[in-house]
Amino acid sequence: MKNAFHLEILDNNIGLLTFDLPGEKVNKFSASVMQELDILLDDLAQNSDLKCLMIMSAKKGIFIAGADIKEIVDITDPEAGFMVSQKGHEVFGKIASLPYPTIAVIDGACMGGGTEMSLACTYRLATDNPKTKIALPEVNLGIFPGWGGTQRLPRLIGLQRSLDMILTGRSLDGLRAYRQGVVDKVIPKEQVRETAFKFALDVVNGINVLARSRRKQKGLFPLVLEKNPFGRTMVFHLAKKTVLKKTKGHYPAPLEAIKAVKRGFRKSLANGLKIEARLFGNLIGSPISKNLIKIFFWTEAVKKENGTKNPDVVTKPVKKAASLGAGVMGGGIAQLFAGRDIPVRVKDITYEAVSKAYQQAAYVLKGKLKRRRITKLEFQHILEKITGTIDYSGFKTVDFIVEAIVENLDIKKSVFSELENHINEDTIVVSNTSSLRIDDMASAFKYPQRFAGMHFFNPVHMMPLVEVIRGKNTSDETVATTFQLVKKLGKTPVVVGDGPGFLVNRLLLPYMVEAISLLEKGQTPEDIDKTMEAFGMPMGPIELFDEVGIDVANKVAKILAASMGDRMAESDMLDNLVKDNRTGKKSGVGFYKYEGKKRVSDPSIKSYISIIEKEQLNDEDLINRMVYPMINEAARCLEEKIAARPQDVDLGMIFGTGFAPFRGGLLTYADDEGISKVYETLQALAESDHNRFKPSSAFEKIYKSG
Repeated sequence: MKNAFHLEILDNNIGLLTFDLPGEKVNKFSASVMQELDILLDDLAQNSDLKCLMIMSAKKGIFIAGADIKEIVDITDPEAGFMVSQKGHEVFGKIASLPYPTIAVIDGACMGGGTEMSLACTYRLATDNPKTKIALPEVNLGIFPGWGGTQRLPRLIGLQRSLDMILTGRSLDGLRAYRQGVVDKVIPKEQVRETAFKFALDVVNGINVLARSRRKQKGLFPLVLEKNPFGRTMVFHLAKKTVLKKTKGHYPAPLEAIKAVKRGFRKSLANGLKIEARLFGNLIGSPISKNLIKIFFWTEAVKKENGTKNPDVVTKPVKKAASLGAGVMGGGIAQLFAGRDIPVRVKDITYEAVSKAYQQAAYVLKGKLKRRRITKLEFQHILEKITGTIDYSGFKTVDFIVEAIVENLDIKKSVFSELENHINEDTIVVSNTSSLRIDDMASAFKYPQRFAGMHFFNPVHMMPLVEVIRGKNTSDETVATTFQLVKKLGKTPVVVGDGPGFLVNRLLLPYMVEAISLLEKGQTPEDIDKTMEAFGMPMGPIELFDEVGIDVANKVAKILAASMGDRMAESDMLDNLVKDNRTGKKSGVGFYKYEGKKRVSDPSIKSYISIIEKEQLNDEDLINRMVYPMINEAARCLEEKIAARPQDVDLGMIFGTGFAPFRGGLLTYADDEGISKVYETLQALAESDHNRFKPSSAFEKIYKSG
């Protein structure tokens, strides 16, 4: 078998160790790779001629992607997890113990175990390549850096900086990594080998040995916080407080990471690594980690798919795009295209309306500028990619058009009929609709095969999911082009069938309906929201009404009621709230009141709630009544081919609604609960309360099949 590592001896006895994993697009650490490296390091330790060793990658845009996640999927025994961590410590410890300086030359993605390997080196160089990203993203998999990351990084750059990297999984480009002290120099990507060799030569000659002195934070603030026990206690206290606020305690990995850093920081590195290995072993087999790893594999699979059953379908390049409609959605969509270097033409009926697209795009970009995600120059460059019009000038040259006008079938069809006269016959057109059927709109087109749905979720710049909706005439080319474009825009696509509410909104409807019903059973908005937040939702259903807009939610519910009436509970609550302009956050009052960004309870909401039948319900009752109907509806969606696979349902709910990722998604949760329990609970609710809970024939088939 071909080796993954190749040693080359350069001038002045400087070694170059190149990592090039055979048959793979990326370098990653598997058990066999670690074994090869282990043996090689023993040989290198005996090489008295070497003066310095550089470690580089032969993969373009990739340094090391980290550990091979497939090898930890089946680990459930904490002792086995402990041994995995210890093996990493042993191998990387040999790098740290080599009798000459070592330099990690990072050009491209450096993730997880790759970053930990670089931390064992004496020096780290990073290129100015935009693909150079350095991170410790293990918390996203329900674990933490277990090959020395929680021990070496704090010793290198201090507690605060290292905790930020470890607890968020956030990546640093070369320049930010340099500023944080993670790397010692940023070098040009065009001359990686030459510049790295010059650095190595300086190290050998004793010129760069002081590079390490700049890594630690200087000044009074770090001194007060990190150089004394009280300050360190404050750092760890604040870190834990931040984690609990963000995760609500559902994710043990960041809390265990804090524990590993805290317990190991003042001890010897050897003892700190033992602490890290033991805590890591306890996490690796947890159900939460298994669920998060499963989601990781699903998202990785999406990167390789094209949204159709035909892997060979040819996609259409999207070099120019257009947005019909310049509201909040239109402006949000426009900045997405422009941000990915795709010029976008925005059309509306007046220039005043068009200006709103610029305002929305600028608002989103200012947020990125403030968070230093883009520079002022990039801000300007992106805005210059957006042009506006009140006619169809320029539409003949675009490849892809997103319609984002009012949610009214007749108006949309009228606009589409008009649009046909101003575009090429192969221009793909998609509707950003949340509830109207694609096939109902497709009749307005001469060529319905190039028409599909592309449902963005609001706010566009924050929500990661886009539903790609396939109508009965939509071609494979249209689906695949849209699917690949969604990925280029930095979103996660899920292909869904054309049906009422498509996938996510259809599944959300029974959840939201039941929340209203529970208000009429005497539950308070606060109790309902608190229960679902504790379950793991990013916000409760009542707050979600206010966030989406009660008027919008009411309109969608009425559209879906035509086909889902048997799953609805009769209530005029939403109508009455809309009538009094209590539309939610945007109007300052809905189920709650909003004082700036602050949400507060509003006692006057009681006048809109008619208590039909007061019931004493515990948290489990509330969860079952709201979540189980979604599972029931998901069974229908699978049977009707709205979703092709259970994993599409889970991905859609996680990325479209924030459904508790640690639970693995809606259907993973159903499996964990037990199909029998879900079915029998729904059956009992249907008999004692309302027929809307009745298990669907699709779910009944699953139940009977075992």
